[in-house]
Amino acid sequence: MGHAHALLLILHRSRTLRDGLEVALKRLACFVLAAALLLASPVTAADQPTVGQVDRVQGAVTASQAQTARPLATASALLFKDLLQTGAEARLAATLIDGTALTLGEEARLLIDELVYDPAGGSGKLLLNVVAGAFLFVGGKIEEAAGADVVIRTPVGSIGIRGTTVWGGPIDGGYGVLVLDGEVTVSTTGGDVVLSAGQATMIFDPARGPFPGYGWTQEKIDRAVQTISFAE
Repeated sequence: MGHAHALLLILHRSRTLRDGLEVALKRLACFVLAAALLLASPVTAADQPTVGQVDRVQGAVTASQAQTARPLATASALLFKDLLQTGAEARLAATLIDGTALTLGEEARLLIDELVYDPAGGSGKLLLNVVAGAFLFVGGKIEEAAGADVVIRTPVGSIGIRGTTVWGGPIDGGYGVLVLDGEVTVSTTGGDVVLSAGQATMIFDPARGPFPGYGWTQEKIDRAVQTISFAE
């Protein structure tokens, strides 16, 4: 009887351990499934903080989040990770939360990739990705912070900015950068150039680097400005 009782006790404990293991595995599977569904859920506009506001639009202008586009109008909010897009003959003027002013020309696309603004701490970071089209950038308070990091990525390279008003976009068969105020560093895979107010550069082949800084003719400057100007 003693051996039989011991054997029954062992079998009971074995079943209890097995049942407990099955419950734990089921709970783990449910947790893994829930985590996978959470990670797979698309980020919606409602999930993102407001980082700016539209000042003016001309023509068809949209902002996209997770493949969902919404039309923009005057006073529309701009959200973090918005992909801003303008249509044919369209324009967009907007202001970010630190006072940075952006203007986009027609057929332009710009992603607000990163924006960190801490007025109290005196620090900030701004990363804009200009995928297509012409733009005008007028720096805000983020640029004034010590150690601030402000960069505009373009199809041909990047523009490091400090206290700047700068135009960039396709022109004369290449990509131009014109500094109206402040200083920028234009970097491509082929080299760098530092531009100060009144200087410009052209990039025809990123692997060969940007041209040394020089002054554009007034006619070329006017054509560049026209790409981001609103119709009266």
